[in-house]
Amino acid sequence: MSEQRDGDEELRRGFFATMPRGTVTRVFVLLALLAGVVLLQRKAGAIGGCMNQTFMLPQPHGVGAAAGDASARGPIHVRVQVPEATTR
Repeated sequence: MSEQRDGDEELRRGFFATMPRGTVTRVFVLLALLAGVVLLQRKAGAIGGCMNQTFMLPQPHGVGAAAGDASARGPIHVRVQVPEATTR
């Protein structure tokens, strides 16, 4: 009779109770990471386009010239002014 009780108790423990500790957590973490990678892969084109527009600098153009006229563009002159160091 005791052998039958042991067998019944093992069946009652269930699937998750028989697995080593941490296995279920690792499986859920890996599935979440996989879902994140797939989501980012599908959104890569939109993310790249957004980043391209964000970091795109406006093209300089000459004074009085049309914005699309490449021949009117001349050298860009920049003057950098560094503030003087303050004395203590």
